[in-house]
Amino acid sequence: MNISLKYGFWGLGMGGTSIAHACAGIKLSAKNVQRPYTALLVNSNEMDLLKLPDYPNTKKMILLGYERGVGRDIQLGQEAFNTHKVIISETVQSYFSDRDYIFISCGLGGGTGTGAIIEAIRLLHTTGFAGRFGLLLTLPRRNEGRKVLDNALQRLQVIKRAMQGLGAIVVVDNEKLFQTGLNQNQSVEDFMKSSNRHVARLLHDLNTVTASYKPYGSYHFDASEWLNMLKTGGCLHIGKCTLSAQSVDLSSPVTYMDVMKQSVLHGELSTGYDLQGATSSAVSIVADSSAAKKLFTHSFVEQIQSFLHECTPILDENPVATYVWDKPGQVTIYTVFAGLNFPNSVTELTEELAELERKAQERSQQTDEIAVALAGFKSQGKKEKVDLEALLSDEAPSSAPDTDTPKDPFSFLDRM
Repeated sequence: MNISLKYGFWGLGMGGTSIAHACAGIKLSAKNVQRPYTALLVNSNEMDLLKLPDYPNTKKMILLGYERGVGRDIQLGQEAFNTHKVIISETVQSYFSDRDYIFISCGLGGGTGTGAIIEAIRLLHTTGFAGRFGLLLTLPRRNEGRKVLDNALQRLQVIKRAMQGLGAIVVVDNEKLFQTGLNQNQSVEDFMKSSNRHVARLLHDLNTVTASYKPYGSYHFDASEWLNMLKTGGCLHIGKCTLSAQSVDLSSPVTYMDVMKQSVLHGELSTGYDLQGATSSAVSIVADSSAAKKLFTHSFVEQIQSFLHECTPILDENPVATYVWDKPGQVTIYTVFAGLNFPNSVTELTEELAELERKAQERSQQTDEIAVALAGFKSQGKKEKVDLEALLSDEAPSSAPDTDTPKDPFSFLDRM
């Protein structure tokens, strides 16, 4: 297996370092155990870094003075990064100097990574990496709480304003991965590990298709074109589907087009994109030699190009590249769209946060009302106590004087 681009992964915070570490753990193949990617792992919490196994192609940096973490405080996370900015900058420039493309990976919602990501973007942009880096961002699940969602959305607002000046933004929606079920019976730790491996494997697969397989036909989606997509500002949407070669009937396009359409609709990492806003797209299809000879016809390619034209009508071209590999009986289709706006899942996070804010405001209002009621109750209670004391007092006037009634209403106790 060969790769088109030498990736570098710069992980920030617990979530970001976990993804970067998984990407650095990718091996070229079962026989070739070389790890082609490098990772720089930066975090405040020392324990989170220590639990990640050491690889020769990874480097760990603890933000000294903040070893206990920053408690989801993004301002403190930014402070921790800036405190060590000089040494971080020197390390980034030396460690990633031979990389073709760098992903800043961050799990949005926490403190260290979310707090540091804007400063990390600024650092790469001003130290010679402008035009060859992008973002790998994970969105929190909907039930992770108001603080987490607010942290994530604060940073997404800034990134959205600058996204056309950045490279590709790969959005990983943890809610989608959970709901589509990598394995919902897993522990939280195992689920996150499998999710990270899924992301790492997908990025690696796209990086090897362009360099490892023999082109079949006149068009080849090469490394330079893949790099151009990664340099494109906006979100990068990735679809993937695998078919049995025997199930594909060229006389009935529904046997392969429906599966492909669903893979584009739902995506591998996130969903809900407006594909008509894409600035470029590409499809890579791989099959074994016998299947390729049977399937890769003009009509097959034309069907896929027509679908791409429906999705992205403003593009000048809709390239479809076909390749031959050694997995018998299996056809895999990768689709990539670049230059997109954020997916609907970001809007859903905004709506979820607004609902949580509304509920919090209602609770606060109810608490205030209860406090006022309690204050009134206590005040009334004090008044009643004073009135009772006055009533029991020897000097208390009677509202209806009665000569037969003793002055002391309880004097009869003295005669018992």
